[in-house]
Amino acid sequence: MRTNGRILEPLAFAYPLEDQEPAAGFASRLAALNGRSLKDLLRDMSIHQRSLDKGVPSAVRDIATLGRADPDTLLRFTPIPKGGRFYEVADETVVRLAVNRTYFRFCARCAREDMDRYDGPSSSRPWLRLQWTLSHFRSCGRHNVLLTATNPIRTPFAPFDFSGTMHGLIPSLHQIADAAIPAPASPFQTWLQNRLRGVRSQENWLDDLPLYVAAPFCEALGVSSLHEPKVKVAQFTASDWAAAADEGFRIASVGEESLRTFLGRLNDAQSSTRGFWGPRDTYGYAYGLLQKTVDDPAYAKLRDAVRYFALATMPIEPGTDVLGEPAGDRKVHTVRTAARDSGVHALTIRRLFKRMGIDGAGERSGVMDHRILATSGDVHRVVSELKDAITAPEVEKLLGVPRLHLKALVAGGHLSALADTGSRRNAKRRFSTEAVEELRTHLFDGACEISEPTERQVDVIGARRASSCSIPDLLDMVFTGKLSWKGRLVGRTDYMALLLDADEMTRIVRSRETRTNFTKAEAEAFLPGTHERVVNRLIEAGHLTLVEEFSPDARRMIPVVSRESAEAFRTRFVSLGELCQKTLMHHKQVRALLRLAGIAPTLLPETVGAFFYNRQLVECFEAEGANAWAYDKASVQKMIRKQKAEVRRAAPSAVAPRKTDPPADATSGPRVS
Repeated sequence: MRTNGRILEPLAFAYPLEDQEPAAGFASRLAALNGRSLKDLLRDMSIHQRSLDKGVPSAVRDIATLGRADPDTLLRFTPIPKGGRFYEVADETVVRLAVNRTYFRFCARCAREDMDRYDGPSSSRPWLRLQWTLSHFRSCGRHNVLLTATNPIRTPFAPFDFSGTMHGLIPSLHQIADAAIPAPASPFQTWLQNRLRGVRSQENWLDDLPLYVAAPFCEALGVSSLHEPKVKVAQFTASDWAAAADEGFRIASVGEESLRTFLGRLNDAQSSTRGFWGPRDTYGYAYGLLQKTVDDPAYAKLRDAVRYFALATMPIEPGTDVLGEPAGDRKVHTVRTAARDSGVHALTIRRLFKRMGIDGAGERSGVMDHRILATSGDVHRVVSELKDAITAPEVEKLLGVPRLHLKALVAGGHLSALADTGSRRNAKRRFSTEAVEELRTHLFDGACEISEPTERQVDVIGARRASSCSIPDLLDMVFTGKLSWKGRLVGRTDYMALLLDADEMTRIVRSRETRTNFTKAEAEAFLPGTHERVVNRLIEAGHLTLVEEFSPDARRMIPVVSRESAEAFRTRFVSLGELCQKTLMHHKQVRALLRLAGIAPTLLPETVGAFFYNRQLVECFEAEGANAWAYDKASVQKMIRKQKAEVRRAAPSAVAPRKTDPPADATSGPRVS
């Protein structure tokens, strides 16, 4: 059958070309059908084995001629080298290692169906699927089993003989088919199959990427999702890679937002770890793939998505190379980096983060300093401010202000503290030098220079003593323009160089309005029948409102009971003590008469420390007659016994009180005549 330069003619026997059948498999099957090996057929037809192995178009067309096949279709599904690193098949580009040129994996159940479908020599009936030669396919989508790997006899620079290999496997084909390992349906392989058929979807985030980028990234992403960052993939089985590919496809096919959610989950997993925190140790195998392909522009979309997320969520040092680009300004701080950059103790930064509502920043959270993240722009502002900030003792020295006066300046808002520490008790406050100098300017605004002050022109401490004024009031008068005169000692700009008119300050303090609300002692007098414990209990129960008001006597703000709440309470309630004072009767007599009138106490001693009745009901009782408070012991006791009997008849199942128990009515206790 040697042609010796003659034009090739179709062979006598040939099978029709199957869907996605590569040239090497078609040629091997054609040779077996005509009783030849693949090597002999190519030699007889003067077709170089290397040419068929490389997918040279002329060799592929010769095979198509011999088998009466469409050469364009055969070329489309034959892997052809493209440069040194890639192969092209079905108008898609895959990496060189994705094409299995020395072995193939096959589905024994598909081969068994081929045996029943075709006639001819047994070894020629099974046909080679393109998927069996691509490493991304690991299971049969028709039978949902893992593919079985083979080891064909390999001749250097020649394609493997598919039919020749199957000839040795056919006797045990049924056993191989029965022993095939089940595998779930693979969305990843379905997508690959669609790509080989030229089907793409605009909704799939991966379909605008070359196949040699998208497929390996799905596998790498799945490895990062299912395994630890430093997992050894050399020990993976086919089922491990298949599960990883499906997992990565599930994440990446949805879109960039799904990828960001997944990367955020990997970030969260680092919160309980120790040591250095970087993207390679966090994102694992997927990040390693992007590092290896950093020079490939086809990976730019994936690199950018991972890089932007890493820079926005990780404490990456400025200048660090992140997938080929240096990191710019820091976007994320940890407690450790914020403390280092600002010069503030880490515990102070932790408390700052906690006030900002950052999770895990509590001192007992168990999260380490280098795992507590802060991404807010306010953190960067505060850190930059704290870097050059000065402490409270340094302000005292710089401004010459006493400590109590400095605290009052901060509390009054005249000097703002950094990092929201001004209003916090026992906080280690930090101040900017600019704020201190601004305060100095404001302090001496409009002040006259005095070289020899008079006896009544005194410094702030002397003015406060002379006018019996509190520090907050003194500062309020200085900074709000209430003083008509201020002075400054010549040659000095410290706090104690400020001079004030003691007479003017005394006049302002004494001209203030008097108090309108009640102290607790005054509230006791305003509410007859009460004492200190009752007033406190009424405040706790919310019946009286506690407010703050300036006291001219104490020269400061003091807690007082609002007049409005006290008047409202007295209008609504009357105490048992007030009724006793009014009627000059014992409290048990008053309670007995009110009980007979059907008036029960509204507030009890258990809650407020005394009995209180509805004032309106008591006034109605008093209005019934002039003898409302007339008390006859015998008649009152008789009516009470009658009332108790009626109660027992109304509730016969009630248990009668024991004789040893004191009576619950108002006649219990010492007798009153």
